[in-house]
Order: sequence, then structure tokens, then C-alpha cells
Amino acid sequence: MSPMRRALGLWAAVLAVTAGGGVLTGLWLPEADGTIRALLVVFVLFAASLAIAPRFGTWADLGVIRPVAWDERLLLVPAVVAVSPLLLGVDLPGADDLVVLVVGYALTGVTEELVWRGICQRQLAPLGGVRSVVLTAALFGSVHLANVFFRDNAALVLAQAWGAFCFGIGYGAVRSRIGTIVPLMVLHFVTDLAAAVGALPKIPMLVVEDVVLLTLGVVLLRRGTSAAVLPTADSAAPYGVPR
Repeated sequence: MSPMRRALGLWAAVLAVTAGGGVLTGLWLPEADGTIRALLVVFVLFAASLAIAPRFGTWADLGVIRPVAWDERLLLVPAVVAVSPLLLGVDLPGADDLVVLVVGYALTGVTEELVWRGICQRQLAPLGGVRSVVLTAALFGSVHLANVFFRDNAALVLAQAWGAFCFGIGYGAVRSRIGTIVPLMVLHFVTDLAAAVGALPKIPMLVVEDVVLLTLGVVLLRRGTSAAVLPTADSAAPYGVPR
């Protein structure tokens, strides 16, 4: 099976689980907030991602490894983006909702980085470093269109899909250089949680975050696809380790 077909199969599976989960939670929990329902579906995606990950390589292959080409400066911009919504303080929900947000966004960070920057980007590596990042970001962004099952505002869902694409360009470019997805899992969690509880106006803040991460990704990609070797999905070498 070609790299693109494998990536599309993964995309279709995530889309089906997300859309199906949106329909089912809407029937079972009609009064629940869309964000809470979406995070409940993340529990299913988390379990599924852990189950299928070994089929695509070792944990080291997928980036669950200590950095092999470390440069803290590469994480500076994503870190600033992650905490920026907290600059004017926080607006915390009730205790029960806060627990769901923390656990749900933690699982989201692990799941989405494992599936997209771990599995998918590695599957697309034979197409080249830049293409693997851009195509992974496109699939990552488009799968967020399934959030229409959790939100009534289609325009907001389209904006979220575009934002996820920008996010994917930035994170994908960084991932290809540091050879690990572990710090990206942490930053992804902080980014989502801070956006949810931060006191800054959400829409303008998210637009700025998207622009910054897209710019970061484009700059890194123009400078070169990676500082470490990017093995293909058929390689037995850990991701980022020269062969």
C-alpha cells in the first residue's frame, strides 16, 4: 500500500470515530456542552491510537523517544503560543468541567501527536520531508471538520480546521527536527487547555496563534526539512536516528 493510501486510511478511521462519536454523544447526552462531548470521544481515540500504534512501528520509530537533535529554541515559539492565553489571567469553569477539560486535553495532546506527527507523518516520509509535513497538516486540519457534529456553527468549524492545519505545519516542522513527539504532546495539551481557560478573547487569540505557528513552520521548512534523518515507514531505524 502506498504511503498516501496508508495515511488516507488513518484519516478515514479518525474521521469515522469522531463523526460517529459526535452522533452518539449527541443522542445520549443531548444537554451536554459540545466541547465536553468532543473530549469524551477523545477517550475512545486515545485507546484506539495506543492499540494501533504498534502496527506502524516501534515507539521509538513513532517519536516516543528522547530527543536526538535537541535545540530548545525550536520549542520556544510553541511554548510562548501555548501559555499566551493566560496573560490576562484565567476564567475557570466548575470543578467537574475543569477535571474533564484537564484529562480530555491531556489525552488529546497525546493522541493527536501520536496519530498525526507520530504515525501519519512517518507514513508519508517517503514523499519527502516538506510534503510529509504539509500533507499531514492537511489531513490533520480536514479531520477537524467532523467537529460539526459537536458545534452548531459551521463557520467556526471551518476556522478550527484551518487553525489545525496551521498548527500542524508548525508542529510538524518542529517534530521533523527534534526527532521526538514527547515535548509536543505536552505543549499541545497546554495550548488547548490554556485556550479554554485563558481570559484573553478567544477568537483574536486563536487567529494570532495560527499565524505564528504557520509562520514558524514555513520558516523551518524553507531552511530544510529536518536537522535529523527522517526515515521512511519501512525503515527499522528510530525516527531521527541516522542509518
